[in-house]
Amino acid sequence: MASRFIPRSSFPYDRVINWFPGHMAKGLRMISEKLNSVDLIVEVRDARIPLSSVNPNFEKVVGRKPRLIVYNKHDLAHPDTKDIITKAFARNAPHTPVIFTSCLKDMNIRAILNQAALLADPIPQVTLMIVGMPNVGKSSLINSLRRVGVGKGKAAQTGAQPGVTRTLVGTVKVLEDPTVYLIDTPGVMVPHIADPVRSLKVALTGGIRDHLSDEQIMADYLLYRLNEKEAHGYSTWFRLPDEQPTNSVDVLLESVAKRIGAVVKGGEYEHTMAAKFFLKHYRTGKLGQFTLDDISPEGLETFFERVKMYGSEGKTADDGVSRRQEKKMAKLAARKEAQRIFKLEGGSRRNPDSFA
Repeated sequence: MASRFIPRSSFPYDRVINWFPGHMAKGLRMISEKLNSVDLIVEVRDARIPLSSVNPNFEKVVGRKPRLIVYNKHDLAHPDTKDIITKAFARNAPHTPVIFTSCLKDMNIRAILNQAALLADPIPQVTLMIVGMPNVGKSSLINSLRRVGVGKGKAAQTGAQPGVTRTLVGTVKVLEDPTVYLIDTPGVMVPHIADPVRSLKVALTGGIRDHLSDEQIMADYLLYRLNEKEAHGYSTWFRLPDEQPTNSVDVLLESVAKRIGAVVKGGEYEHTMAAKFFLKHYRTGKLGQFTLDDISPEGLETFFERVKMYGSEGKTADDGVSRRQEKKMAKLAARKEAQRIFKLEGGSRRNPDSFA
């Protein structure tokens, strides 16, 4: 009788992975400079790491600007994540709308456009800004918004590795009526992630370049998490010995290498290539749907208490207006009043809009 598999109880890891190229620092400055021309911030996060994909720097920059939180890649996260996170926001940040999306399926993309349209009642034109950490799917979201909103093709370049978008692009129309434009921004990483395991989770979900994180270490951490969740399908996928789970990353990678033919000169198995393939399987959902962050009630309470991001009752898309919106409304009201006076006086050659 085979002995019962016992997974590792911990994953010792103390290396901090930092990745903050120059274009990210520049991108953060440009985001700040563009804020006055933006009506709504759409902050995109990764549903697989709903807490680890939060960049506190956006809080400093965005301030009380109306904001919508979009948890993308929901189809790759555990199915319970949406309900748990939504309820947590309802308790801790009731004025911050939250939407879960999957850009591969255009899931809930219309809901984002509807949220933006709420701002268009007093304002004839709305501008969104898309922000988020690298590889959370901002460019894919923009393409989905454009496809669903105006029926047009790609407006932003996408890629499997982070850092594809390096500069702010021009405004892109994503809705005709009401008129909604958006601005894409580069993914901006936290300059220093103090928690080594958090940096590893960000790397595992594609937020940090793989070679900076060491693919084999990421594969080992992924193996640890899969075993922790009793997700042993990999043992069948990659034909491990007796198709049994393992705690050894070397056993795993050798089996993966055999399966994909990753053999180097001399007949040795190429573990790095095997690790890349294993990671790709996870990132495309072939190993299952998993949320890597602790989203237990205690974990979420600790998160909201520690970060204190949402302590203020800031204005949102449905309960207030920004300074730019106020100016637009004032200008629109002045124009309407000028037109009313123009009609009352029977019309003249003077342009009624000149009163605005």
